[in-house]
Amino acid sequence: MHTPDCSYCGKRWSYGQTFKQVFKIKMICPHCGKENYYNASKKGGWLPLLAIPILLGLAFLLRLSSVEIILMGCLLMILHVLSIPYRTRLQRAGK
Repeated sequence: MHTPDCSYCGKRWSYGQTFKQVFKIKMICPHCGKENYYNASKKGGWLPLLAIPILLGLAFLLRLSSVEIILMGCLLMILHVLSIPYRTRLQRAGK
């Protein structure tokens, strides 16, 4: 896994540069200043959703309390958000 590369200049963005802009529609390259957009056609973007049935199955098998299930869910959400810069890919406008 790696952070995204600019679709214009090809330079790799740092984790911090990506995380600051990942929730914006237009992501400005910190190297060349051109507008990049999130590439929504990335395959496997649905994989984090598999954590939901796995979490519920694990909670059932381990007989976890409601508080433990909520804490595990919060931890998974935090990990999901922190991993977004590694799953982000960029594209030029109009592609």
